[in-house]
Amino acid sequence: MTLLTISILQGAMLVGVGAVAAGINAVAGGGSLVSFPTFTLALGLSEKIANATNSVGLWPGSLAGGLGGSGLIEKTKHYLKLLVIPTVLGSLTGAGLLLTTSNLTFKRVVPVLILFAAVLLLVQPKVKALVNRHLQVVPAWAAVLLQFFVAVYGGYFGAGMGIMMLASFALYMEGTMHELNAIKNWMGLIINFVCSLVFYAKGVVELVPALCLTAGALVGGFSAARFSQRLNPDVLRVAIASYGIIMAGYFAYRAM
Repeated sequence: MTLLTISILQGAMLVGVGAVAAGINAVAGGGSLVSFPTFTLALGLSEKIANATNSVGLWPGSLAGGLGGSGLIEKTKHYLKLLVIPTVLGSLTGAGLLLTTSNLTFKRVVPVLILFAAVLLLVQPKVKALVNRHLQVVPAWAAVLLQFFVAVYGGYFGAGMGIMMLASFALYMEGTMHELNAIKNWMGLIINFVCSLVFYAKGVVELVPALCLTAGALVGGFSAARFSQRLNPDVLRVAIASYGIIMAGYFAYRAM
């Protein structure tokens, strides 16, 4: 664990970024496309440290999002017991993979991961259509396996994992987009919390920036989850995806 000194202005910026990122996660997904680059561009953190700090800073936002959407969990809550264990194991695996990845390798992988997350955002309407068709065609064992691999991705990087979960949930859960989004927030909380414990224990987190991000994430996650049903996230989705594509290009340039 390190204690990076930041200015009041930088701290305030991170609070705002945390609120925006957690709000995006609660409404559309892809909030890390905003918060992760902030750590590298504004604070100069390495990609690997920025990723770990981002996960630690955002998990309380998932908690706030889960609490804000607690009234929508009734229809899908029986899946929690099925998915908790593969979610924990997958997050631990992803966190372990990150810790064993060299800084140079991760720096080269980041543009691909960001581009992948941005493309997932762009195709999110297809995920919604899948949900709305109620295609429950996946048996329990396959649901467990799908959730494990999503959690591995989430523990390793995280951006876009919410959209991946919604797509997989649509194969075996009944419910509206908002009802599936509610359980997605709880699964995202578990993934980020578990990998955060690993990153914290291994000392790869900048604590002060993470706490600033958390302060904003608590407000943004809860508020967005409470009011998400009143919002049309399509414009936000396209804007964040476009930003993600630009960031993928930038990080690819940095890795050259």
